[in-house]
Amino acid sequence: MFDHFDTDADAILEEQIRICEIAAPTGQESARGAYVAEALVSLGLDVHQDQVGNVIAEHALGAGHPIVLSAHLDTVFGPEQSVRVARPGEGNPYRAGEPVPADEYHAPGISDAAAGLVAMLSIARTLQRTPQASHVIYVATVGEEGRGDLRGARHFFESDLGRSARAFITIDHSDPAAIVNSGIGSRRYNVQYRSGGGHSWAHFGRYNPAFALAAAADRLADIRVPRSPRTSYNVGVVQGGETVNAIPALAQMDIDLRSESPGQLDSLDEDVREIIERGHKRELGRRSGGALDPIVNRIGERPGGVTPADSPLVLAGRRALEAEELKPRLIAASTDANAAIAAGVPAVAMSWGGRSDNQHSVREWFDPTDRSRSLRVITRMLLDLAQT
Repeated sequence: MFDHFDTDADAILEEQIRICEIAAPTGQESARGAYVAEALVSLGLDVHQDQVGNVIAEHALGAGHPIVLSAHLDTVFGPEQSVRVARPGEGNPYRAGEPVPADEYHAPGISDAAAGLVAMLSIARTLQRTPQASHVIYVATVGEEGRGDLRGARHFFESDLGRSARAFITIDHSDPAAIVNSGIGSRRYNVQYRSGGGHSWAHFGRYNPAFALAAAADRLADIRVPRSPRTSYNVGVVQGGETVNAIPALAQMDIDLRSESPGQLDSLDEDVREIIERGHKRELGRRSGGALDPIVNRIGERPGGVTPADSPLVLAGRRALEAEELKPRLIAASTDANAAIAAGVPAVAMSWGGRSDNQHSVREWFDPTDRSRSLRVITRMLLDLAQT
C-alpha cells in the first residue's frame, strides 16, 4: 500500500506544483478550493463546501466520530505576488536569477501550503484502498494564515461534524520527526497613532504620529521575554503618511504577540499596551498640537492549548514515527490544531515531509527527497486510530 508514495513521487510533485501555481491569498481561496474539491470527488467521496469555503469530503459510509485529516488552502501572499514555481537548473526569479539548486523547487507557498495539500490528497488516495477509509474525513480549510485567524478551522469546529470528531491531524510544518501537540496562543493588534496632519515646514511642531509610532516600536524591541515558556513579539506591518513634506495624519503598525503560556501572553499583552501609550505620551511631551488619541484594535487571537503527550493521538504519532525510524519530538506551533484543541478535540500538526525552508517568504523552497516517509507516518497514524 505504501509503495504508491514512492512510485508516484513524480506525479505527487507535479500536483504540488499545480496547486502552488493556483494563487490562494487568505480570503481568496476559491480557485484552489475548487481544484482540491474536484480531486476529492474523483475518489468517490461526498464533497461539499461550507459557508466560509472549507472543502469537506466524507465517505458515504462514514463513522459517527470521524478522524479528520486537514491542510489549509491559503498562503500569506497577496494576489500581486507571482507563484510560478522555479525548477532545478532554471534561473530563479526569487533570488536574482541565480540557478535553482538540484532537487529544489522555489516559489512562495511551495511548501506552505502546497506541500500540505498534496500530502492530504496523496494520503486520501492511498486510504481509499483500505477498509479503514470510512473512518476518515478530509478538510481543506480557508483563512489559516495571518488575518484569517483560523477562520475555517474555527467554523468547522462550531459545526456538529467538527464537534463529533475524535481526532484532528493537520499537515502544516516541515520537521519530519516532530509532533506539534502544543498550540501557541497569539494576539494581534493594529495600532493607529493619529493627528490633524499639516505641512512639514509651515506646521512644524505639531504632533507627528510617525514619531509616536517609532518611539513605541523602539520600546517594544527592548521587551525581554523568557526562553521558557517560549514567548515572542513582532512588528510585522508599518504604514502611514502621504508624502515626504507632510506631517502624517495616520501612522499605524500591526503587532503579533505569541506564547506557549496563556499567563505569559497576558503579561506580554499588558506590557505592550503600556508601551503603546508611552509612545503617544512621548510625542505629546515634545509636540502636542493636533494630537488625537491612539486607537488599538485587536485584529486576531488564536487560542492556545495542549493535547497531552499520553493521549491516544500523540501515542499513535510516536508509534508511526518510530516505525519509520524517526525519533519523535513534541513541539509547539500555531496551526489549525489550535482551533481543534480549543473545541475539546485532540489535535496535532504533522510534517508534509521532504526538506523546506523560508516559509512565508518569497525565497521559500521545497525538496521532495524522502517525502514518502512522512506520508507513511501520517497514513500509519490514521490506520492505527481507525482500529482503536
